[in-house]
Amino acid sequence: MKVMAIAPYEGLKELMIDIGRNEEFELQAEVGDLEKGVSLAKEALLNDIDVIISRGGTAEMIQKVVPIPVIEIEISGYDMLRVLTLLKDYPGKVAIVGFASISEGAATICEIVDVDISSYTIKEEAEVEPMLIKLKKEDYQVIIGDFITVKKAESIGLNGVLLTSGKESVLKAFKNAKKIYDYTKRLKRELVTIDKIAEKEKNGIIIYDKQLKLTYSNTFFNRKIKKFEDMLDLKKSVAEVLEKGTLQSIICIDNEYWKVYGYLVGDSNEVVFRIAECEINYYKNMPGIEVISANEKQSVNITNMSVTTNEKMKNSLMLAEKYLNINEPIWILGEKGTGKEKLARYIHFNGINKDKPYFIIDCNLMLDENWKVIIDNILELNKGIFFEAGTVYLKNIDKLILEIQKQLIYCLLNNKFKCRFIASSDENISKLVEVESFQYELYKLLSKLTLQLPSLSERKDDIENLARMYINEFNINFGKQIVGIREEATELLKNFRWKGNIDQFRQIIKELVLIANEHYINVTDVEKVLANTEVVDEKLNIDLAGSLEEIEQRIIKQIWLEEGMNNTRTAERLKITRTTLWRKLK
Repeated sequence: MKVMAIAPYEGLKELMIDIGRNEEFELQAEVGDLEKGVSLAKEALLNDIDVIISRGGTAEMIQKVVPIPVIEIEISGYDMLRVLTLLKDYPGKVAIVGFASISEGAATICEIVDVDISSYTIKEEAEVEPMLIKLKKEDYQVIIGDFITVKKAESIGLNGVLLTSGKESVLKAFKNAKKIYDYTKRLKRELVTIDKIAEKEKNGIIIYDKQLKLTYSNTFFNRKIKKFEDMLDLKKSVAEVLEKGTLQSIICIDNEYWKVYGYLVGDSNEVVFRIAECEINYYKNMPGIEVISANEKQSVNITNMSVTTNEKMKNSLMLAEKYLNINEPIWILGEKGTGKEKLARYIHFNGINKDKPYFIIDCNLMLDENWKVIIDNILELNKGIFFEAGTVYLKNIDKLILEIQKQLIYCLLNNKFKCRFIASSDENISKLVEVESFQYELYKLLSKLTLQLPSLSERKDDIENLARMYINEFNINFGKQIVGIREEATELLKNFRWKGNIDQFRQIIKELVLIANEHYINVTDVEKVLANTEVVDEKLNIDLAGSLEEIEQRIIKQIWLEEGMNNTRTAERLKITRTTLWRKLK
């Protein structure tokens, strides 16, 4: 063990050298008070010193600037008793001036030994000189104190008597130094072991103090997930751990999902974050699944819904706002293109589970084998999508085969998921339940709350205002300056049969903005675009005679021919996989 002893006066240095000869450590003793003592302590860093021993204000200053353990030589009762005995018969006025550790202890001893010496307490070094000047005016002649106090007393013409440290105090400091050294040595060994374990971890480990300063990060974190601080609201997360003791979250970094666990390190107020790879990475690559983590939070614009005079739409939006913080399943009803998916996103990103991931499962695109993986994980391993999500949106749920519907019913009845479920279907679900192609029990479980979105045909009075809104959007996108739509043109739009509802209407306005050559969209523009739309609709007229399989074959063949016999484009348009298309084409 290497010890540096920094004494504020020469006599203490000699005493420490003398006592240190009998100790089993290497001792370097120097004289240095305050700033000089700090400079010596900084040099100790370069000489691999294990422990520093000093006294009073010098020890306090050293503790603030070096990471080496600092042991303070205390002023013991013996030290005080020696000085008080020396001055007890002094005829003039004597005062003890020092910090509470000196003044209060001295006052107690004076009372015990019946010595009439006044005691004055200071809280910081700046108070010493004003106190001494005051005492001088009150005819005090001798001041007892530590090195700083005595030095200042002598500088203003008072007699200073130093409270020196005796052999007992030095021996105690040496013993404490050895204890601290043994403890830190053991602690370092443990920390090295912990560090080795942390370095072998296949998870990221980082530690912050309460001022958000990074104090540790392991190799895995440094190599794999350096963007962590950008992705997590660090200030908010550290505050949550300090307040609640723990934190759990899921974040996305470079399209990879990570679980974040936060917890406190003992009583140190340091916060540890462990970042582990998330099983969401497996699910997100399944066809039909989209995942949005909390740190990817999207702003969802539902202006096309709120621009309305329709009472049914107003009521649905009012209910949606009420449902935001109620963690119950919601079923959104409405025709294709009415905005069901947009409303589902709005509910999640403004609702009770917005700080957790949002899962969209398009049941029309999900393969049966992938559903089996999800359900098996729930039933056998008690893990998976429903356990990780804040909201699971089951889009086109009416497309689920009966077997999977039954399995979902079993999962929902036998597990307590914390996520919110939102379901939607384009088809009339009541009719599907009536003909038993959809399980009534599943509908009942997922429709604790319902929202009904009206078709655009029911919102004809909204068409003019919706057109203005979309014209403005596409003016910005395409650098156009369309200022409105002629009244006759608006009437044509109102009387058109909008099979695709809002989605189709938005697409038509986009085309109108692009082809318009005047400041106003006119009747000719609208007739031209709607005529093209009707041609497309006519092309899609399919002979519905025969079995379901025969009708399906006609639809697939027609789309395949329209896409120039390109399998990729055909599969995308039909929203099925290329493997499924190839099987059906055969």
